[in-house]
Amino acid sequence: MGAFVGGTSVVAALASPTPALALDLTTLQLATQDGSPSFAQGLLTCAPLVREQPSCVDVSGAPANASQLRPLDEAIGAIEGQGHQVGFVMVDLGSGATVSYHADDAFYSASSIKGPYVVSVVQNVLGDGAPADGRIDAILRYSDNDAYASFRSSYTDAPMHALVDASGAEQMANSGITEVVEASAAPAREGGIADNFYEFVTPRQLAALWQQCHAYLASDEPGAAWLADELTHPEVSSLRHVGCAWGTTWSKAGWYPDDDAAFSTTVDAGVARMATGDVAIAVMTTAPEDFSVTASVIAPLLVLHAEMAE
Repeated sequence: MGAFVGGTSVVAALASPTPALALDLTTLQLATQDGSPSFAQGLLTCAPLVREQPSCVDVSGAPANASQLRPLDEAIGAIEGQGHQVGFVMVDLGSGATVSYHADDAFYSASSIKGPYVVSVVQNVLGDGAPADGRIDAILRYSDNDAYASFRSSYTDAPMHALVDASGAEQMANSGITEVVEASAAPAREGGIADNFYEFVTPRQLAALWQQCHAYLASDEPGAAWLADELTHPEVSSLRHVGCAWGTTWSKAGWYPDDDAAFSTTVDAGVARMATGDVAIAVMTTAPEDFSVTASVIAPLLVLHAEMAE
């Protein structure tokens, strides 16, 4: 179909032996037969075709377009623009759909590993006796390092081995997000994820651990309901503070406050239980103790999940 200008088809006009409009190819103007311009030249100038840039975020198992992913791309750009690294995984625990970025690059876990460890102990050892151990509240609510060291020394690495084995995390790829992080992580790999008080893990591994935690916390097993409640109110957690607007969260954050190339980190991980379904989320960065950074990723992830579920 020809373009219409003032109700007249340009194609039809050009084909007519006595056109009402003639195309002046020398001036690139539509002109009337007496030579007076009918339309400004700019109306005939084609605007450059604007194409959506592909996102750097990986999505599998569900549709998502570039516009939906743009807020995540912008959050990534802002973090990396400050000289930090970021990686994340969000897994829909119903469908298995996954949204990720640098999912297999390892970061320092800091205290975020405490959450899965406590879950492993309550599930495999303490059960309904868990409320009697006051160290659990100190660890999960206030991230008390002394309470964690004592708790872990009491119950050893065995419960964590059971959780890690069930998750399959040990078999997942793991390579430091930077060369410095990789060099620091290498000695820890002489054992496994369950063998160290603090770990270098990837967002995919941490999300896999929380998938196992979710299976227990959402069950009727001894101690599960009590521990699930304990995990809803950590003093510090961007997942809790952002996610509480969407539903219930179980989370444990971690951070290292110094600007150290190997250990600097802000991490938040756990489960968000929303009307659109439950998701496991792990957001890991090399930014030293800055929860606005993790929040800037968690917020668009939760919005995206809601959009993908529609």
